Amino acid sequence: MDTMNEYIAYLHGALHDGYVYTGKSKGEVAVITQKNREWLERLRQIIKKLEANSWIFRQRNIHVLETKLPELLQPINVKALGRNDGLAYVAGFFDAEGGIPHDIKKPLYIQFVQKSKEELDDVVNILEKNGVRCGIVHQYDKKKSGCWRFFVKRESHLKFIKLIKSEHPEKKERLVSFKRLLERQTR
Repeated sequence: MDTMNEYIAYLHGALHDGYVYTGKSKGEVAVITQKNREWLERLRQIIKKLEANSWIFRQRNIHVLETKLPELLQPINVKALGRNDGLAYVAGFFDAEGGIPHDIKKPLYIQFVQKSKEELDDVVNILEKNGVRCGIVHQYDKKKSGCWRFFVKRESHLKFIKLIKSEHPEKKERLVSFKRLLERQTR
């Protein structure tokens, strides 16, 4: 990420692990929750680059980042994002709601999961415009969660890893390992 707009787009994607809250004492606040405190610390550094403050605290078994960054409190028009901003948004969304195997010895899959089908459709559109082939957005686990998901197609795994700049420490490390494996397989 090189521009302020890319940072803001990334944070909007990351906000899928959170929400905007309006409270009596704090006013309007963007809240992102995560087990991995290190990722929230990285988000905090991005917010600092945007000349805003944020704070992190522990709540039961998760960490919570809060900020009043004005650009994060306003909705973003995902469909109007340019190429780099769109890819930054997808990276933040992936870090919040994306899934890959925890064990790099397992076959690679890349999935996105979300309750909003429309938001997943936006992610698919950005990826497809950039040459990353995606499967169909479909509902699964209808009885429990009502979530939707899609997978990045196998032939696009390497392209996805090269295009999407994850900031999540665990996912980033695993993506680097999967990238090495995929590059060895294509030689």
